[in-house]
Amino acid sequence: MTNKILVSGIRSTGELHLGNYYGAMMDLVNYQNEYDAYFFIADLHSLTTHPNNPDLRKNVLNVAGNYLAAGLDPDKCALYAQSSIAAEVSELAMYLGMMMPLGELLRCPTFKEKAKKHPDNVNYGLVGYPVLMAADILIHRGEFVPVGDDQMVHLEMARTIVRKFRQTYGLDLFPEPLGMTKNAVRIPSLTGNGKMSKSDAADTYISMTDPQDLIEKKVKKAFSDPERVYKHQPGHPTAEGCNIFHMHTYFTDEQTRAQLETQCLSAEIGCVQCKARLAESMKEIVNPFRERREKLTEQYILDVLTDGQKRAKESAQRTIAEVRKAVGIITV
Repeated sequence: MTNKILVSGIRSTGELHLGNYYGAMMDLVNYQNEYDAYFFIADLHSLTTHPNNPDLRKNVLNVAGNYLAAGLDPDKCALYAQSSIAAEVSELAMYLGMMMPLGELLRCPTFKEKAKKHPDNVNYGLVGYPVLMAADILIHRGEFVPVGDDQMVHLEMARTIVRKFRQTYGLDLFPEPLGMTKNAVRIPSLTGNGKMSKSDAADTYISMTDPQDLIEKKVKKAFSDPERVYKHQPGHPTAEGCNIFHMHTYFTDEQTRAQLETQCLSAEIGCVQCKARLAESMKEIVNPFRERREKLTEQYILDVLTDGQKRAKESAQRTIAEVRKAVGIITV
């Protein structure tokens, strides 16, 4: 592990499916081996659009359990709930917010989009979201942040805040965090339209908790090769020609995939057999994950989050002490 600090937020809601698993989740599992990593479950951020969520605690525990089952190692990273260091993060966000012009926050594209989507809940938290995100990163003096395209503007705001802090107080306390492009894996939907998404119906994606028979059922109904009407017709085993073969490129080993391609082109097998093999490939990934997830008790997950909180809080308190000194806050 290097001394480079990486900070990443994890959404506290949503079904975990194969698309998530192969994308952002696997990224974080790999990052823990390369960086001094802080991973927080963004329960405070979720309140900007869902201020009254009775399932918030359950969601946080579920998400933490999923990431642990996927391979996050508590000995290699700090996994914690954002709210568990709220005192330090909120205080830092207050100081940073003094440097961010309101007009710039109101012009933020993501704010405009969410305000349009939730016109009855345009709140202070929504406007100040980028400032809180900056505090999440800077509280650990994060140097690297995995971000999607929709978050890049927020990261640029964080970099601007760092420069303003440096100019205002003459203190080079924070690095300007660099964005790391998230894994652009786009696992196709079972319908053939777009990628797997938790916002779509449950039969359009494979959940990481789906039992074997449900995986088989979903894949059996999945959209395949629209130009292959009869089994005796040769198929089109490419990502563009067949949705099922497209998914094979992600989940099936190269040797088996080559065999399926030959059999499809010669009409030796039909879509039913090809789908059955895809279901087997998916089960080889989902089943071990589900078994690991089922073994994780709530108490174990809480213990991991508590340990992560301690490590995150130590880092946060060191930072906030230096910020108070720079700002001139009296500490008693």
